[in-house]
Amino acid sequence: MALVPFRVSGAAADQTVEHRLFQIGHHTVKIDQDVHKSGSLQRVGLQHTSDASSDLDKSNEHLENVGLVVWQSAFVLAEYLLRHPPFGQWHDVRAVDLGAGTGVTGIALAMAGARATLSDLPHITPLTQRNLENNVGVGQSYAQVVCHSWGDDVTPLLPAPDIITGADIVYQQQHFDALITTLQDLAAPHTLIYLAYKLRGRGEESFKQKLEDSNFAIQVIPCQHLHQEYCDGQYQVVRACKLGS
Repeated sequence: MALVPFRVSGAAADQTVEHRLFQIGHHTVKIDQDVHKSGSLQRVGLQHTSDASSDLDKSNEHLENVGLVVWQSAFVLAEYLLRHPPFGQWHDVRAVDLGAGTGVTGIALAMAGARATLSDLPHITPLTQRNLENNVGVGQSYAQVVCHSWGDDVTPLLPAPDIITGADIVYQQQHFDALITTLQDLAAPHTLIYLAYKLRGRGEESFKQKLEDSNFAIQVIPCQHLHQEYCDGQYQVVRACKLGS
């Protein structure tokens, strides 16, 4: 199996390869992608782009399968969190990754010591599970994959985590209310929420306003604190917490 090292541009950052290799902090994360089911081969201009984000801006095709490939925001979020652990370290921190997709963010947190639950829709989670096992092993007790559709009962994701993460999960406005319902039901007052996304003009500001209107406090992480390849303002990481008891 040929592993492709992570790069920001060029073939090494391509969503059309089956295997990718990421260096996140001190951890090497090996990720399989399902490029055929994801629609990447249709969306990505093969010789022009390293991230299908540009084509996501233009088309709604195959969006149900976009979680089958790695999106740059997952690297941006994982890399930031490993450099800036909000609790000082990751050992025994309870983390839930929503819309985990291939699992990059949740796997990186698990490798750093978090008790991580990676969640996504049932047609995505077999790939998430495979990537989790390839990186942290089979039969371990500190990381798991759970099927969850936003807005559904969050009992399988409980107890309330210390941190909730989500990378590139705010690109479809029709799902914003369901996502916020899950955040309301899952987050405790102590829970920190970190979301990362590319600014595509697909309602990101509307989502932040909806979240604030739903009794969450929001802070945008300064872009200069992100990985040096992603601090030009195209990507954003926001931190949120639930207000009140």
